Amino acid sequence: MTMILNRRSVIQGIGAGVGLAALGAPAVRAQPKPIRVGFMTVKTGPLASGGIQMEQALNLYMKERNNVLAGVPVEIVTVDTGGAPAVARTKMQELVERNQISAMIGPLSTQEALAL
Repeated sequence: MTMILNRRSVIQGIGAGVGLAALGAPAVRAQPKPIRVGFMTVKTGPLASGGIQMEQALNLYMKERNNVLAGVPVEIVTVDTGGAPAVARTKMQELVERNQISAMIGPLSTQEALAL
């Protein structure tokens, strides 16, 4: 069996090699670090029923998605403010400094939001 090398077959071979090199092997990526999300709600006091329902809804949403959003694992850090603006401010500072959250959900009441 003889192999004939002509200009066309050489160019095709080079093109195939370049194409394979451009595609390359699939890159191995490390698992992304989880994003910490602070969740400030009311679990005690007069607004507790709304806060508990809010927490249940968020937990169900995250459970359905295996705690992953946009391919990134998410950790929810929940705190109870008791509906008090002063407590909300303290808890927010705690979430940022101690828990190093990247995002925030809440608070439930307007008074707490204005205190932040």
